[in-house]
Amino acid sequence: MKHFTRIVAVIFLFAAISFGQSISVKTYGVSPAVVAQDTILNYFDRPYNGLQNVGVETKVYLAAEMEDGSLSNPNWSVVGKPAGSAASFGVTMDVDTATQIISFIPDMVGVYYVAVNDGSLADTIVIHSALFLGVDGGVVSCHTCHSEKYSEWEQTGHASMLQRGLDGTLSNHYGESCISCHTVGYDLEAENDGFDDFNFVFPDTLFVGQYANMVSMYPDAMARANIQCESCHGPGGEHYSQTNEQRITKTLSAENCAMCHDDGNHHIFPEQWSVSAHASGSHLYAGSSRYSCTPCHNGQGFVDFVEGNPQSVQVTVEITCASCHDPHDATNVNQLRTLEATLTNGEAVVGAGKGALCSNCHKSRQDGEEYVNNYLSNLTRFGPHHGPQTDMLMGTNAYTWGQSLPTSPHLSATEDACVRCHMYDGGSLFYAGSHSFSMVTPDGIDNVEACEDCHGSFGSEFSDKKFFINGSADLDGNGVEEGLQHEVEGIMDILAELLPPYGTTDIDDPDSTWTLDEAGAYFNYLMVEEDRSGGIHNPQFTVGLLYTSIQKLGGTVAIDPSEIGNPVDYSLSQNYPNPFNPTTTIKFSMPEAQNVRLVVYDALGREVEILINSQMNSGYHEAVWNAGNHASGIYFVKLVAGNFVET
Repeated sequence: MKHFTRIVAVIFLFAAISFGQSISVKTYGVSPAVVAQDTILNYFDRPYNGLQNVGVETKVYLAAEMEDGSLSNPNWSVVGKPAGSAASFGVTMDVDTATQIISFIPDMVGVYYVAVNDGSLADTIVIHSALFLGVDGGVVSCHTCHSEKYSEWEQTGHASMLQRGLDGTLSNHYGESCISCHTVGYDLEAENDGFDDFNFVFPDTLFVGQYANMVSMYPDAMARANIQCESCHGPGGEHYSQTNEQRITKTLSAENCAMCHDDGNHHIFPEQWSVSAHASGSHLYAGSSRYSCTPCHNGQGFVDFVEGNPQSVQVTVEITCASCHDPHDATNVNQLRTLEATLTNGEAVVGAGKGALCSNCHKSRQDGEEYVNNYLSNLTRFGPHHGPQTDMLMGTNAYTWGQSLPTSPHLSATEDACVRCHMYDGGSLFYAGSHSFSMVTPDGIDNVEACEDCHGSFGSEFSDKKFFINGSADLDGNGVEEGLQHEVEGIMDILAELLPPYGTTDIDDPDSTWTLDEAGAYFNYLMVEEDRSGGIHNPQFTVGLLYTSIQKLGGTVAIDPSEIGNPVDYSLSQNYPNPFNPTTTIKFSMPEAQNVRLVVYDALGREVEILINSQMNSGYHEAVWNAGNHASGIYFVKLVAGNFVET
């Protein structure tokens, strides 16, 4: 069961880092999709957002995990609870030998201390239970103390969700089943002063002004309308500035968002996220600087990086929904935290749209030119250090020996760069595109639909897409025209054999015996390798970068690097060789696709042979004329491409 495996993995990643065997108890979030799909075990019958601050009578799931070992005989107990509480545990479920889940329902307002022990090892968790007030309820309201966040929240879609639904502007099929996620504290199995605990009748018709009518008719319920502070932070009935004992909580956990955004039907983002690389693994965040690992490998670290507010707390958090989306701020489209990014060489990321958010992490960690020029001081972990996708997409920050290399238009041709392709939702591939951010499903199916809007149908795999230079797709010179990814792999092998220890594709780690040119070529090799697209992000720049590196090391390439990329002018070059016997090559270029006629005439102006008469793509082209059947003498060749004519 995919959902079940995914949530277990999330819990594993939150295990406390320690030395030796230890036991820990954590909350275990369960989305509505998990509940709907748990038809075999029938263990999860109510969803739970994973918070430690919950409404009274919320069903809480807890997980005990043994790190570096197996559970032997775990024993659960409530070691502290409100006077008069009869709260008890449900049955347990063993996930595996190291993890056990148990359910628990706090039946009164107050604090519950739940402990688990296995032999001499033990851990305790606090669960706080309270009533919901609504954003304007209580002795003091949320905005009394949090006016800035409240003002930001008012501009978000969350703040008006039910209003837009009842006014008929959210959806033409908005119904009563939608309101459980569009209100505060909705839980039909609990009495917690949530929306459903007050009188409310869903209207028969939706129209602008209907929300106001509902507020007038059902003021208690509607005080808990829309997605408010308590929807994500838990009930505020016992908060009143008290933050001890989980009286209010905040979290970046995807489990919190999954409570509404993962129903397995229309809302599937958390499930897609669960198969993404973002959901797996993170570094411990310990207030490291912005250039450390944590801004890009820790959900809290990235938030603090964007806000310019590094912390000193230690926490391990994946890159979750709230790492990229700001729950309180709708300044940017889709409530993205930022739409700005700068490469490590100081170059601003321009034209990436929503993809600029991704560029903050998916970039080289080095200034390529400066780093290579000082390679003797940078031999440890040499290279761009993972993720130079933005650099490759922009065609910059590699080591080019001062040369200007061509670049393909993937950045300029897409409105939102990374997002356009990696979040492309073809509909048929559930675990590719969208919030999986993957171009390939876990089963290995390529989401080629993402390319077809621009490139048409070219095959079922990305490796089928060929890249032509001068009409040839044989970029590695092995005599076979293959897809771009295969050709780039072949070119990389050529470059690898020119690097120490020479003659093999297994490259040594750089050391003081390497030359500057070798260091530069190896940096470029790693740029292409760690880009992980096999040239797709920027075909022209990738091939040009590898070709230039090969030539700098004395190697030969299949195609003249100067001919990579689109020409800016029409031209007809002098044939070569000249004189010739009996064959000669005629080169020409054109900046746009045209119908081309390339015709040979004799000295009297008579047509001798038509070499080309067809529609051709933009680029550099050549034709070979074999004059073996013609008399020696002077001949002329005439190129007609659109309005361009030259002889």
